[in-house]
Amino acid sequence: MVRFPSLGSFHPDLGTAFGRYYRKTTILGVISLIRLGYACISVKLKNNPNKKTTVAQINKLEPQARLKKLRQVLQTNFFNLMDLLAYNVDNRIFLYRLPSEFVPLATHPVAAEWDWAKEFAWDFQKTGEFIRNNGIRMTAHPGHFSILNSEKPSVVEATIADFSYHAKVFDLLGLDDNSVLVTHVGGVFEDKASSLDRFAANFERLPEHVKRRLVVENDDTSFTMLDVLGLCERIGVPMVFDMHHHQCHSDGEDWKEYLPRIIQTWGKRTPKMHMSSPKSAKEFRAHADNIDPDEFIAFVSALADYHVDIVLECKNKDDALLSLRHHLKKRGLEVEAFASAP
Repeated sequence: MVRFPSLGSFHPDLGTAFGRYYRKTTILGVISLIRLGYACISVKLKNNPNKKTTVAQINKLEPQARLKKLRQVLQTNFFNLMDLLAYNVDNRIFLYRLPSEFVPLATHPVAAEWDWAKEFAWDFQKTGEFIRNNGIRMTAHPGHFSILNSEKPSVVEATIADFSYHAKVFDLLGLDDNSVLVTHVGGVFEDKASSLDRFAANFERLPEHVKRRLVVENDDTSFTMLDVLGLCERIGVPMVFDMHHHQCHSDGEDWKEYLPRIIQTWGKRTPKMHMSSPKSAKEFRAHADNIDPDEFIAFVSALADYHVDIVLECKNKDDALLSLRHHLKKRGLEVEAFASAP
């Protein structure tokens, strides 16, 4: 069973209704409504909810030993997730990307007879209560092997299964549609137009519980902001704008001119964006360890009057987020929206 922190782990300035109340904070005289988060792993904590086992390891075991191993890994991930979420709340971090490997081998045939959803129903319920009570927004980013616009039917089927697994986890946690699954368009293959058409066609094959969570992000090599924005408007899903990817791959358009359209794709949901700094001029596509504060200030200054959640995709994970806060505070700047009394 999951270990739950005491009420003392709830941040005294935030209470348990963070998701409903925000206060406007200023940055360089510009109003912003920003929440920051990080992806998957805390570098500050010893243990994280990404423990896994391999097919090769499982295949060496007898059937009962296989189930025992899978259960042990998932139980450990629940323990570690609760520790991480409590740590996040203590540090006023209310946006977090769940590792895809949270449920070990969830879509692999080797675990087909394991009803993990039923066995861990209580754990999902109680973890979900903690998430909702603290206003934490959970997201996921299925791996690069999940390619919805693939030309290979087997890859598309595996992708649908992977998306369905991620959506099922969020459903079991009782999370609303702000808990999204981020994907890229995929490969260009023969040409962009037909590849975008194939994504749109395969999107219609997705189960409804996946459709309502799927969002699409511009990437750094194949599909630009405008490619993805057009696709999202066409099939009716939100677009995740990645600033670094846009810097790597665009046709020279100014992203700020398209910001209202990007925000509009989210409807009543809170828009989500990604930001990272390039590692170097030579390795521009690679993510740096931390966020450049000047780049961040320029980015969020353009988001005036928008309430946006931003995942920082840095090698230093949560430490990069806390370091950015520290640098901004030294400049007398506050950019995040925290809860306040109604």
